[in-house]
This record gives sequence, C-alpha cells and structure tokens, in this order.
Amino acid sequence: MVLVYNCVTEPAAAAQYEKNFVKKLTTQKKLIFTGPGRAEKDMADRDFSHLVISGSAASALENNIWDGELSSVIDDFFEADKAILGICYGHQYLASWFIGKSCLYVMDKPEYGWNWVEIKQNPLFKGVSSGIFCHIHEDSVTRLPESCELIAESDTGIQGFQYTGKKVFGVQFHPDYNYKEAKEIFERRSASSPIIKEAYQNKTPGANTDRDGIRILNNFVNM
Repeated sequence: MVLVYNCVTEPAAAAQYEKNFVKKLTTQKKLIFTGPGRAEKDMADRDFSHLVISGSAASALENNIWDGELSSVIDDFFEADKAILGICYGHQYLASWFIGKSCLYVMDKPEYGWNWVEIKQNPLFKGVSSGIFCHIHEDSVTRLPESCELIAESDTGIQGFQYTGKKVFGVQFHPDYNYKEAKEIFERRSASSPIIKEAYQNKTPGANTDRDGIRILNNFVNM
C-alpha cells in the first residue's frame, strides 16, 4: 500500500493532483492520499510499504502547519526501513528532516519550466536517461547529509539524492507532472506573478520526457 502525503495547498489543485497521479501508476498496490491533519486517521490499521511526499506552493524553509505531522510520518517509515520519495517540496523537506533547514536556500532566480537534468545510474532511474524535466521551485537543497549520495544534478544544483543503503530518495524536478499538466500550471501562475513569468523557460521537452517521469514513479512504487 502506498501513502501519498499531498502538500498541495489549494483544494481544487490538490484534488486534480491526486487524480493525475493515479493515472501514472501501473502498480497493483493501493494508493491512499492524505494531507495536513489527516495522516493519523488515514494511516490507522493500514500496512504501508511506500511514502510519497508531494510538491507544494509552500516553502520548506518556513514553518508550516503540517511540519510536526509530516515529520512523524517520515519517522515511522524511516525507522521501519520502508521506501520514501520526496518530490520538489518533498525533496527539500526530506533533506531538512535529516540535517535541518540550513541545508536549504532561496534561489536567486526561481526555476520554472523545463531544464536539463543529469541522471546518474540508480534503481530509481532504471530505464531513464538524462534529459529535460519539469521544474517548479524557488527554494533548493544546497548540501546533503553525509549519509546521502547525489543521484541527479543540473546547472542549478542538486536534483536528486538517495540515503545510502535505504530506499529513501528525493528529486527536485517533477516526474509527477507531464508536459500538458505542467504547462497549464505555468500559464495559470505566470498570469498573476511577474516573478514566475520572468523566470519561466520552456526548453522543448524531449520525446521521452513524459515517459521517463512515469518510469521514475513506477520504479519507486515497485521497489
């Protein structure tokens, strides 16, 4: 059973995220979506093997209402040696869970759009090549714990890590958004934000961009 901790703050967007996420998985494992204030109830009497922590418009540098709850969920999975994947905000939060918020920083220029990611050999990236992936973030991870190894990077820095010897991963880019979904998000946000509009870069995604995102998600849940 897979638990997805949904940190998307706007209700309609959160619901759409969950709907799109389900479509990308081929696993027979049951997916349970939870969010702030619901985790204890949603996890009760259920045996989970995997945890996914989503992205969010919130900043991992700030103190958010779900911090205590999410940290407790990560505690449970990590101590039980279960699989964890943090995506974007989830990647940042997971890194800071290990060594504190000092490992995070606000980027001089936010990263919105598609950019090249150098993928290193790793079980999470089985069948996946370096290429152009979706980015939606203003914060980034500046350093990793000694217990973690770099598994993906770009010209803007750390794009992925694994906790050595465990099925615990973080990726800064978004394998959970396909081109169409991400383009709609950028168009909606840039219409009301000059910062996003200025930072937005639409490098043409490669032919395998959407496929590789799906492969990463399925590689994880099938571990």
